[in-house]
Amino acid sequence: MFSLKSIKTKLEKERKAIEAEIKSLNTPPEFGNDMDDSEKTDETEAYSANLGLQQVLRSRLENVNEALQKIEQNKYGICEQCGKKISWLLLRILPSSHLCQKCKKSLKK
Repeated sequence: MFSLKSIKTKLEKERKAIEAEIKSLNTPPEFGNDMDDSEKTDETEAYSANLGLQQVLRSRLENVNEALQKIEQNKYGICEQCGKKISWLLLRILPSSHLCQKCKKSLKK
């Protein structure tokens, strides 16, 4: 049986994993005196890529936190666009979803 409690647990685990990943990417490059320019360039490029990934992760984290807040407010599982219930199947796959399947499809058009 799939329940709101299991969704909340899944969201909390996802939040911890995202926070840990953001933290691991948050280390700026350290340029030592023994590094040549190409190594410094590589380090800088890797750090820039990490910044982009951090932004994506922060957005996911925001969605997860919003879903957890909705659970606490008894507003979870309601489509933000049409106000109808989001199917349990969709919430099981993507527990941080804030749109029903029909509204998601209409955004893609």
